[in-house]
Formats: sequence, C-alpha cells, structure tokens
Amino acid sequence: MNILVIDDSALIRAILTRTLTPIGAVHAPGDLQGARDLLGFHSGQCDMDVVLLDLEMPERDGLSFLRDLRAHPHLADLSVIMVTSTQETERLDDAFAAGANDYVTKPAHDNVLRARTLNAARLTRALRAAKDRERDLAAANVQLEQLSLTDALTGLANRRAFDQQYAQALALAQRSRMPSTLIMADIDHFKRFNDALGHPAGDACLQQVAAVLQRSCHRRTDLAARYGGEEFALLLLDTDLRGAQEVAGRIHAALEEVAIPHPDHPLGRVTLSLGLASTAAADLKGAADAALYRAKAQGRNTTAEAH
Repeated sequence: MNILVIDDSALIRAILTRTLTPIGAVHAPGDLQGARDLLGFHSGQCDMDVVLLDLEMPERDGLSFLRDLRAHPHLADLSVIMVTSTQETERLDDAFAAGANDYVTKPAHDNVLRARTLNAARLTRALRAAKDRERDLAAANVQLEQLSLTDALTGLANRRAFDQQYAQALALAQRSRMPSTLIMADIDHFKRFNDALGHPAGDACLQQVAAVLQRSCHRRTDLAARYGGEEFALLLLDTDLRGAQEVAGRIHAALEEVAIPHPDHPLGRVTLSLGLASTAAADLKGAADAALYRAKAQGRNTTAEAH
C-alpha cells in the first residue's frame, strides 16, 4: 500500500510516517511540487492508494490543492483523508464538498489513524477494481458485438453486418445522391468442388476466396461480406459502375493468380461470377442478383452489369 502524506510541517510528516509505516510505504515529500509529481499531475499516472492532506498549509490551502487533485480524471478514485486541527472542523463540510473521503484530527490516536488509512486505501482499490471490471466488460461487449457481425469461417462481415450497412448505404444514396455499387459474387461450380475434395477443402476454399475479396477492397468504406454459402457481397460506397468494374477486374485477376485448384472445373481452378448494380437501380440487390445470374448464364468467370 502506498500512502502519500502532504503537510507543510516536517514534524507532522515525521510523526505520520512513523505511525503509518507499519501498514504501508509512506511517501512524504517536503513540498507540494513533490506531491504533484507523485500524484501524476503531469504524467497522468499514480500508484498512491491514499492521501493524507493537511487542511491548512501556508504555501497552498489544502482545499485548493484537493480541488486541483480532483480535477485530474486519473485521481477520481483516490481516497483523500483531511488532517485537521480541532478548531478547523467547521471547514470539513467544504472539504467533503471538494472531494474528501474522511478526516482525522491532530493529534490522532495511532490505531485510529491506521484503521482509517487502511479503510481509505481499501476504498481506493475497490473503486479502481470496479472501474477495471467496467472497462473489461465494455471491451468484452465490443468484442461480442464485433463477433456478432463477423462470419466465423471467413472473417468477413456476416449477413447481419451486410444488411445494416446496406440499409445505411441506401439511405445515404437517397440523401446525398452519392452513388454506391453492389457486387454480388458466387463461386462457380462450388458443389462440384465440395463433392470432389470434401467439405474441409471447401471451407479452405471459402477462406481463400474471402481473402481475395477483402484484399480487393482498398478503402475503409468498402465492405466485403459473406452473404451465405458460397455467395459473397461487396458494398462500395461513393463508387459508380465504372469504379466497380475496376474492383471486379482486380478480383478476377487475383483469383487467377492465386489459382486455387478445382478438379471439376473447365479451367481447373476456382473462379467467381460477379453481378454489378448501382443505386441508380430501383432495387439494388435485386438488380445485382439478376446481373449475377446473367454472368452465370454467360459461362461463368465473368462480370455482368445490371440493365
């Protein structure tokens, strides 16, 4: 336990240090700047568990120093015990209003001083532990939310995430008239792939194709999602059909370079059929799906645009 004593009197600092040393490490700087440094006024770091602060000091009033201390967010949970003389007790209301947790009067009985210091330190640690738990819980909730929007197999956004982004993209297009384009993608002859090589190989294929699609999205606003089964969707904000064609070209080229073997495909490797539609279409997804079917009908491994 780290105890900080702030008092202008060297004698009082010595007495408090002697009394409190049996229960913790006592730090008793000779000036307020030393106290500020230990409290991390500039660094934002502090490992003190409790502060004993003199209410009346010639260099700086204890209440003013307490208010300065409480102005630092990293010290919000640090327990402060005001050390007062008998005639100063009428100022305790002001001290509690400024953020004091407890007080002791001079001279304090050793056992009382130790007990109150221990209790104040326990309060500090309890409050810090509660804050840590809150942060951990918040981080866990963020992680759970992220997991709920991520496809477990491929690491891409899942259907839920796509649906959310899709609705936002349509609303944005209506408000700003900024074009957005949807690319629907489907792995050609994927059932044949699974039949020939088995589902574990099929899962590995989906992961490789997903990686190609993700790498083809060069902007933070581009979304690559697994739509379902062997079907994927790329939502490209602020992109017209010409820009989407460039993305589609990158996808075909990257898949050709990766050359995932497919024993029951005319080309001997995995390919994608792509359907493109822009928000100019009345039904963006319906138009992209229709374009995808046309790409399939045209022999696969190609890109078709919505009419």
